[in-house]
Amino acid sequence: MMPLENDEAPSHSDATTDPNAAGREFALTMSEDELYQRTRGLYAPFLAYPPDRPMVFVKFGGPAKEAEGDMQRLAFEYLRQERQRDPSCNIHVPEVFKVFTKDGVTFIIMQLLLAAQVGDFAKTFDPLTWESNQALYYGMIADGVRLLSRMPVPPDATPGPYTTCSAKRLINHMLFKDQEAPVVYDTVEDLENHLNRVAQRAYHGPNRPKLTLEKELVYCYTDFNGENFMFTTDPDGRPRLYIVDFQHASFLPLSFLAYAVLTNKRWSTSNWIEKELGPSLPRHNIEVMKRICYIFQISWTGVGLREV
Repeated sequence: MMPLENDEAPSHSDATTDPNAAGREFALTMSEDELYQRTRGLYAPFLAYPPDRPMVFVKFGGPAKEAEGDMQRLAFEYLRQERQRDPSCNIHVPEVFKVFTKDGVTFIIMQLLLAAQVGDFAKTFDPLTWESNQALYYGMIADGVRLLSRMPVPPDATPGPYTTCSAKRLINHMLFKDQEAPVVYDTVEDLENHLNRVAQRAYHGPNRPKLTLEKELVYCYTDFNGENFMFTTDPDGRPRLYIVDFQHASFLPLSFLAYAVLTNKRWSTSNWIEKELGPSLPRHNIEVMKRICYIFQISWTGVGLREV
């Protein structure tokens, strides 16, 4: 996404009926081959495109990008409906215009934002009261994570991203080695059984603790990097939050969201999310999940896939 300059006010489209119309039209008519050629050799797997006059934001990578795009589309549509239901809600997700694959590279073409991460935005557009208003901005971030977790779950959803290709339904979550599950799970029971086989390696004795996962799935957005929460202002001058980067979004039992919220201390954003969401999340699996995560990190990728 494009950062705001210190003296640059957020811009807004005059196309009040459909502010994304121009970007969408460009995405649907642009040359896929030209974009593919432009991205060859790039180090960063994203760019504003076209470079001379950006109209869209592009992410590209392996086949898993298709699942990421599908999860972002679900979030976009759900939050759009929530804003219609509650006009005070100002939480958004960039619209995905198109996803395509060429020569093994998958591209997500999406809405281009003129926005900044929370600290940069607030210190520029709220410099006098930033310190006292931090709770407002970080509260919006926590509300966004909470709101996504309340999304209605598709009836045929299984653990992992909801996408049309079953081979691309691998869970991306901090619990697993390299943050990626080794296999696709068709049911919560399959997921629970695998994790409990891993847990057996972390304990000794006859009464080893076990994981008891919730049978229902929820939308879990678990990448709390501050750069994934971008702010601008709406036409009324209110802070508007955009949640970006859905690589780690999946439908999972609630304990997976709890684990991310209660144990991920890598980002300062996490502390605010924990403060807001932590008290309402289940904790009965956290200690066992910590042990499971440790075993994943020190073991080979397929640990626990077979009975021991």
